[in-house]
Amino acid sequence: MTAHHSAARTAAFTAWRDQADAATRHAHRLVTEMTTRAGAQPAVTTDPWLGEQLAALLLALLDGTAQMCPHLTVHAPAVVHAALWAPGRLVCGGCIPSLHPTPAEDRICDRCRHTPDAIHSAAFQAGPLVVVMGLCPPCIGQINATPARPSQPRRRADHRGDRR
Repeated sequence: MTAHHSAARTAAFTAWRDQADAATRHAHRLVTEMTTRAGAQPAVTTDPWLGEQLAALLLALLDGTAQMCPHLTVHAPAVVHAALWAPGRLVCGGCIPSLHPTPAEDRICDRCRHTPDAIHSAAFQAGPLVVVMGLCPPCIGQINATPARPSQPRRRADHRGDRR
């Protein structure tokens, strides 16, 4: 490899890393805005169950079973969105509507799979990944997140539409 190729490769990697860092900052802003608007706090990503969900997404990517919108590419890092009610699906910001749950799924807690009276929206960020979920009151407490307006729980569909 010539010095010119080496310099070009280093510059390309630096540009890619800068884009990845910007996507991570943007994901953080999105989760902060989402949860602030809902009067909530982001989920704590050190929760073992959330770690299992991230591991399942990574495994889907590695074994080729992940379903990604055509706008996501490794060549241009961007914010990636996932919803726990849609396992293995990853989309760009423009394709978020494709993640909306069915009316039946919208009534089921993504953690315990029960059908409670209320489902609270919750979200967390891991690098450039924004993950949203709908949880029942006991499960939202398990991930150390405060529910959106605890006195008036919101259906998760009310919260998702706010995301950009």
